[in-house]
Amino acid sequence: MNWKPELRKGAGPIYVAICDALARDVAEGRLRPSDRLPPHRDLAYRLGVTVGTVARAYAEAANRGLVVGEIGRGTFINDFGNHREDVTRLVVPENPQSEIIDLGLNLSAIGEAEEMLRSTLRDFSRSSSLDTLLTYQPSAGVASHRAIAAQWLQRIGVGVHPDNVVICNGGQHGLLLSMMALAGHGDSIATEPLTYPGARAVAHQLGIGLSAVPMDQDGLDPAALAELCETKRPKALYCMPVLQNPTTITMSADRMRKIAEIVDRNDLWIIEDDVYGFLAEDRPPPFAALLPERTVYLTSASKSMAPGLRIGFLAVPPGLSRTFQEVVTMNNWMSPPLMAAVVTSWIANDYADRLVAWHREQARERQQLAHEMLGTFVQRTSSSCYHLWLQLPEPWRMDSFSASALRDGVRVITADAFAVKRDHAPHAVRLCLGAAHSLPQIEVGLRKLVSLLQARPRPQMDLQSIGYI
Repeated sequence: MNWKPELRKGAGPIYVAICDALARDVAEGRLRPSDRLPPHRDLAYRLGVTVGTVARAYAEAANRGLVVGEIGRGTFINDFGNHREDVTRLVVPENPQSEIIDLGLNLSAIGEAEEMLRSTLRDFSRSSSLDTLLTYQPSAGVASHRAIAAQWLQRIGVGVHPDNVVICNGGQHGLLLSMMALAGHGDSIATEPLTYPGARAVAHQLGIGLSAVPMDQDGLDPAALAELCETKRPKALYCMPVLQNPTTITMSADRMRKIAEIVDRNDLWIIEDDVYGFLAEDRPPPFAALLPERTVYLTSASKSMAPGLRIGFLAVPPGLSRTFQEVVTMNNWMSPPLMAAVVTSWIANDYADRLVAWHREQARERQQLAHEMLGTFVQRTSSSCYHLWLQLPEPWRMDSFSASALRDGVRVITADAFAVKRDHAPHAVRLCLGAAHSLPQIEVGLRKLVSLLQARPRPQMDLQSIGYI
């Protein structure tokens, strides 16, 4: 409330100078998330300017994602939403409860990867060059590993030179690197209104605001993105064009071309999260093929091969290659060469292709079962995806449905874990079909959910509190 900005001469209009000073004070820690700013009239008096000038400065700060206004309360430094509780709900428990059927964690099914790993490690043990996997390597990865990754990416249309491939510790790490490289504290990144909670957590940790772009059945709304570029001036667009998490929507090729045109016209970067793209056999060309000079493409072996293989690949534009190498060195130094060797050897000897085919078949079988059991309760899903999006019928609310399901021994994730803003959370839940070990186990879990969907919510009331209501 006592904040008074230090205005620098020659910074343009006074309202812009006030906003720039606010941005500096946020970046340097003099203003903290959730701090309340002085009322318009008070700050105008301190600075000797009009109330309208302060109003324009606060509006400009809101457009940059630096502040949020609450009617009747004032203007506050944006805390970018504290999403740690949402992320906690997605963490693998240390001591899983055997009686709980987990339809919350979005894991790939476990198959023949174990025997593949045994065979690979036996081959490694006979190698004469194991020492290269036990010492420091270039931050972006071993050159031969990056070359194999580039060939792998080429097969889906991502034409990248090995010099512009960065090996990272899975998709989450790749996302962290991308946001660190492309945006800074107080900047804004556009994304879907329901998006991957890990992206929300990274943005929060880095002080980056996420701006929601409405979606329809074909994906992001181009007109809404164009308008957002005018008002919020985001640094980048983060999106999942194929089998989006959590909605399972895949953008049409025409929609992706329109989005690419808007991105190019507004000098945005795209962070293309394609960790589920391998599951889709009939998929549109990636943004990295449509707009390679402005797209950072991300995929991960954790989804396509095995969850414990924490190796991902970033394909970055040549102009960003050096920046990403510096960010990797600062953040992680390098990804483990031994794990990268496992993944790239699987790509080279067709193990990866076999696992991708196996995962696609598993996803189809599990989705078919889910469709048969849930019937009309499922309005939107894909036949080749490990997760599905369940819109809850009236009068169910997502929190009461999730609590009832957990009491019945089934864990699901509610829509608010994915919502960029609180008012973007529909009454829906995401069901994941990969973490459960077998079709019979999934069937048991789905049968319990169908029983809940067909029933009315049971009242939840603390009897001791009735007298106070």
